[in-house]
Amino acid sequence: MSENKLTSRTIVIGAMILLWSMLPVAASAQTWQFRIGGGLASQFKDSRPVGAFKLGVGYEHEFDQHWTLTPSLYFYAKGRKLPDESVVIRDADGNHVLDDNGNPVYGVKGTTITANYVEAAFPCSYYVRTAERRYLIFSAGPYVAVGVAGKHTVKGDAEREGAEKLYVEQKTFSVDGIRRFDAGLQASVAYQFTDNLVLGIEADFGLASFTRDGGRNVSGLLTLSYRFDMRTR
Repeated sequence: MSENKLTSRTIVIGAMILLWSMLPVAASAQTWQFRIGGGLASQFKDSRPVGAFKLGVGYEHEFDQHWTLTPSLYFYAKGRKLPDESVVIRDADGNHVLDDNGNPVYGVKGTTITANYVEAAFPCSYYVRTAERRYLIFSAGPYVAVGVAGKHTVKGDAEREGAEKLYVEQKTFSVDGIRRFDAGLQASVAYQFTDNLVLGIEADFGLASFTRDGGRNVSGLLTLSYRFDMRTR
């Protein structure tokens, strides 16, 4: 087993054990949250954004009238698009293709990466009451995630052979240099505008390297949460 897979498995097992240990809290939780969100994802280093999406559930434990902890589990689709590269076009024998003036002909190589994760997040929230059953909510906390699927798509790679020169697709986490494990900090600002609905802006800032060269995930979402309150606040 590779070191990458061993590390990912160890972290995810640890996160699952932590969630499991909090099941007694979940059983007595007074508020459950279902959350959906959409936005953009990229990386801090040399990347362009792609679409992002998350869907999941969490349970909220109240410490007092202001502070809560909400362990949550999500399916989270992230990714990035690499900057286009100028590449020399080659013929079937691997030789440079030349124009009428004897100059090399160049093309464009584009790479798009999608990475789908199962993510466990542990945000702590602070509620500021603005009206009866209306709150401004500030949240922040760590997250850990493991990659479960995704596509690594390359178009126009002149160094490949045959049809792969035009298009080649691989599984994201089978590509050399891409790591399955992700971890970082999640932060959000939201407003509870009905008894059950919360609208927010959320961001994930990766602290673990997604790629061997040090690239780290970053994403921003507009989220909508539905709260199942077991009692009136």
